[in-house]
Amino acid sequence: MTVMNSLLTIVRYDRECRPEDRYPREIISPANPSPCCSERMERIGKMQVGEAGWPFFYKRCQICGYAVREFLGYEELTEYFLKKHRRRREGLNRMAWR
Repeated sequence: MTVMNSLLTIVRYDRECRPEDRYPREIISPANPSPCCSERMERIGKMQVGEAGWPFFYKRCQICGYAVREFLGYEELTEYFLKKHRRRREGLNRMAWR
């Protein structure tokens, strides 16, 4: 795991090494995206929660291997927090009936 601009990540950007998907331990990625990345990025692994509690996925280009962390967009983020809130509420309701 590396620290890149104060964010913990398993992505290692390396110009020398061949791109490699070693998820969940490490992802070796080219340092810069290529034109193919805009069309061929795919999510890999399970959703994770970052340092500040924000959920994200790792995405990797199927062609060149460039990888990034993709934080959830507005709609996905809203759905994530609503589900989390409902689960918490249901748990509290169960405890109140005991």
